[in-house]
Parts: sequence; C-alpha cells; structure tokens
Amino acid sequence: MARPRTALAAAERRRQLADLAAGQFHRRGFHQVSLAGIASSAGLTAPAIYRHFENKQALLAASIDRGLDVVAAAWTARPGASLDDALAELAIAAEERRDLWTLLQREMRHLDQRQREPLEARFNAFAADLRRRVHDARPECDAGQVAVLSTALLAVLSSPSVYSMPARSADRARILGRVAGAVYRADLPHAAAPDPGRLGATPGSAQQQGTQNGRRAELLDTAIALFHDRGYAAVSLDDIGAAVGMAGPSIYYHFPTKGDLLVQAFTRATEQLTTGKRGKLEDLAAQYIELGVRERLVFGVYVLEAINLPPEAARRIKASLDAHVAEWCRALAAERPELSDTDGLVLVHAARAVVHDVVRVGHLHERPTISQELRELVHAVLYTHSPSR
Repeated sequence: MARPRTALAAAERRRQLADLAAGQFHRRGFHQVSLAGIASSAGLTAPAIYRHFENKQALLAASIDRGLDVVAAAWTARPGASLDDALAELAIAAEERRDLWTLLQREMRHLDQRQREPLEARFNAFAADLRRRVHDARPECDAGQVAVLSTALLAVLSSPSVYSMPARSADRARILGRVAGAVYRADLPHAAAPDPGRLGATPGSAQQQGTQNGRRAELLDTAIALFHDRGYAAVSLDDIGAAVGMAGPSIYYHFPTKGDLLVQAFTRATEQLTTGKRGKLEDLAAQYIELGVRERLVFGVYVLEAINLPPEAARRIKASLDAHVAEWCRALAAERPELSDTDGLVLVHAARAVVHDVVRVGHLHERPTISQELRELVHAVLYTHSPSR
C-alpha cells in the first residue's frame, strides 16, 4: 500500500532539512548553528522545524545518518566489484557528502549516547568491512599493517571534507579513487627494529625543547592533552592549573585566556614547519611526518578545535598552513611537471591528510615503524599516476 502523500512530503522535508543542516554544521560548527537559522534557510518558520526534529542534536544525528546512507549505497553499489572499483564509488560519495567526515570527527561528540551509538555502530561496521577487503587484497599484511592502510585510504577519501579544493567534483573523485588504490598497495616496512624517524622524539614541547619557558611550556603541553582528551569547551583554566599543581590566578601570568593557549598550541606547531631543510619534496614530507609523530595531540586538537580559534588568529594560522601547502605544491610540480596545478593540490592535501589521521587515530602512532610507514604512504599518494581527463 502506498504511503499517504503527507507522510512522503514529511519524509522529504526531513531529508531536505538534514542535508541543509549538514552543510551548516560542517562550515560553522554545532554551537554556531541554530534551528531558527536552518528553518529560515529552508523557508520555514522556527516553530515549523520542531514538527520534524525535537532539537538540534536530533537534526545533527539525522545529518550524519544521511551521510552514512550515501557511503553505504556507494560501498554496496556494485556487488562483486574489485576493491579499486569500490573505492572509486566511495570517492564519488566523498565528493557528494564532503561534510560527512568532519561531522563524524568533530560534531558527533555533541550527541548524547542514545543518539551517538547507532551512528558509531554504522560507521564501525563499514570500517570493519573495509579492513576485511583490504586484508583480502593484501593477505601478506598483518592486522596492524591493514589498520594503517585502511586508515590512510580513508584519510585520502575524507580529504575533501577538510580542505577546500578547486576543480570539478568528478575530476577530484577520479583522482581520489586512484590515490586510494595506490595507498592500499603501498609497500610497508616489515622490520621490527626501532624507527629512525622516532629516535629521540618525545611528545610535547616541554620534553622536546628542554627549557623553553619552563612552566609556560608545561602549561601548554597540559592544555593540549586536556583539549585532546576532553574537548576545548569542557576544559577550564582552573582544570589546566590543577593538572600541573598551579593555583588558578597564577595561570593568568602566562596565558590570560583559554583561547591564548589554543592559539599558542597551533602557532608553536606552524612555526616548526619553517625550520629544517626546505624546498625538496622528500624533505618537506619527512619534516611534516616527524612533526606529526611528535605533536600528534596538536594535530588532533586542530582537527577538532580549530573552529574555536579567534578570527584574527585563525586567519594568521591558516595563512601559514596555506603557505606550507603551496611550498609542497611547488616541490611536487618540480618533480612531476606533467601534473596540473589542481591535481597537484589534490595530491598534496591527500598526502597531508594521511599523516594527520594515521598519527592521531587509535594507537597507530605507537607502532615502532610508523614514520617509515608514513613515508611510504605519502610517497604512494604524491606519485600516484594522474588519471586522464
């Protein structure tokens, strides 16, 4: 029996609102989006939206669920297809729902347990099936290597969610699908010896840089760890002071506001990108990998909390990161002059996304060969054969 027309219209309106909200949550973050604003964008009155969603969390959950629908449809679109063909379909889905990865990583934490658990279960089931397919394609790899490869190829596919890229969606999807295929074929090191890239590297600037401002560095490292574990909004200056045994008022001598800690954390990391060997692509990639392994918590905090930066600091830090990306692109163009500027930018963003996600997801950073593995993965991304137009 056909569903009543009013029920179909209501379902379509829910889908419309969920998709509209997804874009706003992606661009502005959960706390900066209001139901009234979404209703206005959809041509509705504020009270009308409550006929479809009881609150903003319910709308966010629906937005994520809709994105996962797109992923599931792409992943199962061609039963019996090769892994390369399945990844090509996922790349198209990644372009269609560029918001999804950011919503999963940054915004889903705003849902309560009842709303969050089914979404986590959906994504985890998809990720497990992806790891199974990668293992089937690379049976010589152990479980840890499969986890690294799977995380890296998901980072490639999710890179449009994080970076604004030029070029038509279809062109980006074609490139990203090809890159994902190159990533799962990457040759990872099997040696169990300590990774030379990790020797002497310890997390946090207080240990890494010795006497750099002493107490100030300790406060900053502690703040980064707390922001990473609890979220920026849930941490107060008093929490940070208590963690280092410092009375609340004393903190203000070093950092007048919590926002100053966030700004300084990202500034410290970006400043490290201006030191060391410059110009050659291999050196730039090695430097970035070393920074990622050493400052993995900062990388994680940036993904989740950069949206909370004060506007002027956000512009300054973004400009610094954009300049570093441009340096990668120039170095890549020097080695691969056949690439268009757009293709080069897509590859650079994908390569850096691999570093971000592998160092901060789960416990992959604890692998003794992780720096070597990242160098192989980044090389696989940057030297992927560019598909013809």
